[in-house]
Amino acid sequence: MHGNDPLRDWADIRLFLAILDRGSLVGAAEHLGLTQPTVGRRLSAMENRFGTPLFVRAGRRMQLTDAGKAILDSARRMETEMLAIERNLQAQSTALRGEVTISATEGTGVEWLTPVLRDFHREHPEIVLNVQIESRAVDLIHREADIALRLGQPEQPELIARRLVTVGFGLYASRAYLENAPPLHSPDDLAAHQRVGLRTPGNRENLFESFPFPEPLPGRYTYVSNSPTAQMAAVKAGFGIGLLSHRWATMAGRLIRVLPEYNAASIDLWLVTHEELRYSARIRTTFDFIAERARADAELFARGGPGPDADSKTVKTTATARRKARR
Repeated sequence: MHGNDPLRDWADIRLFLAILDRGSLVGAAEHLGLTQPTVGRRLSAMENRFGTPLFVRAGRRMQLTDAGKAILDSARRMETEMLAIERNLQAQSTALRGEVTISATEGTGVEWLTPVLRDFHREHPEIVLNVQIESRAVDLIHREADIALRLGQPEQPELIARRLVTVGFGLYASRAYLENAPPLHSPDDLAAHQRVGLRTPGNRENLFESFPFPEPLPGRYTYVSNSPTAQMAAVKAGFGIGLLSHRWATMAGRLIRVLPEYNAASIDLWLVTHEELRYSARIRTTFDFIAERARADAELFARGGPGPDADSKTVKTTATARRKARR
């Protein structure tokens, strides 16, 4: 290594780990809020001080050299300590001002959370709300967010998690689709229907459902997307029948629930933060506000009501839908 201090500060370690975790200079630059040339220059300078390359390019990804692997464990320990320092400093804040980053999925974050946070903003105008829409579970331990709304109970012991509500799901379609669709009396009748599917993270099979089922629901998929918003738009446009949350279908409007006696799926919604951040006044206040409003809307999440009249009448047959359309 060249010089007496090849690893000058925490910024070097942060850069090193960002390149490793994101897999490229471009990804690291986006994560750190820098330009790609800046990341490249800082990496070159760090490697010059070490006197050896830390990364080698393998296709589109950056992979560790032996020298990079040799410092990885130490770098992770330094990262853990620095993040602990940042959290401890954050926790000392008693002022209701500054930024709070909240992670949520598309449906919850856009259609429900954002309007709810308008009321919070009226009460706490100096808190900046940074809502990150993510399909993945963000890493709260590494401060990718301060608070997260998650479907399913988190398992990390370092996190504080509060169960909020149960989110219910059902089968929905547009009136236009049902007017010309085959009869629908039972789940077996779905085999004659068009379906709208969602490609969830990690799902590489041809099972385009929001949740895994013991046996896939029948039907011919005519539209599949990795975006819940696009899935909702396709159902409203009349592509076919989709599995949607009762809350979202109700708030979206103009949808009809089919096979109402069929219990499609349900999962608990949790609110999560790091245990050391619960002492930060602005994070604790935001956390408690979201929890209170979610519980007030428990019926909306579970069964789609009370809420706006979304035309979410329930039907068992196409004839029923046609009679409603003529009224």
